[in-house]
Amino acid sequence: MSHPPKPPPEETPSPEAATASAPVEDAEQLTADQARDYLLSVLDYGQEEIDAKAGIIEELVDLVLPEMKVVAQPIRPPEEDPKEAEALEQRFNGVAVRERDAAWIKQPGLRLDSTTRPLVPRWSAPDKVGGVLRRELFLLTDGRLVTVETVTPWETDGGRHAARDILVGAREVTPAEVLRTFDFVATLKSLLRGLFDGAAVLMERNERPADLVERSGRFFTIIAQVAVGMKESADRLRRAGDSPA
Repeated sequence: MSHPPKPPPEETPSPEAATASAPVEDAEQLTADQARDYLLSVLDYGQEEIDAKAGIIEELVDLVLPEMKVVAQPIRPPEEDPKEAEALEQRFNGVAVRERDAAWIKQPGLRLDSTTRPLVPRWSAPDKVGGVLRRELFLLTDGRLVTVETVTPWETDGGRHAARDILVGAREVTPAEVLRTFDFVATLKSLLRGLFDGAAVLMERNERPADLVERSGRFFTIIAQVAVGMKESADRLRRAGDSPA
């Protein structure tokens, strides 16, 4: 009695063959490490943005200098008592007295931006004694950017009494350092106001610079490009935040 032929045994595909037959899109998927490295490289564009903004500040400063020189004001009063500053360093957390003897401190400058934060006393009750640390950004008439730190101490004695501000620090900064502490848009606005105000003063004096139209045109072009770029960036971020997970 004959038997029907048996079907050939099924072959188990080798791991190599299985890999070779995998869809192309699976082979192109990023590993976790590759995805991490890619995203980190994309975020590095943040440093490129800082460098670009620093370059913009540097160029605008050069463009506005002739007008800024007529609207600059004294930064500090003529006399400072160094012992007052040293006492503040002992009195408050977060106060470091440094570089108070900068030669430029009594020169005129244009105030561009400022930040403040409250100070906590080391020993006294914080509701009885306190202070405010203010860091201000100035543009000197020679084009240097500088920061000035002052402390305004206060104490309560039947009501809050604020003393005058006391210089605790002064130093030159680069445009890149400016961006670490101060607001980019606020700085540009101050430079723009300096350009307008200074040009108005010079024209009243019949001292209008010959290159005013050229410089102001370049200034306005940069500001317009920055505004468009920031709007486009904000729109992209908004769309990313609104995207479904």
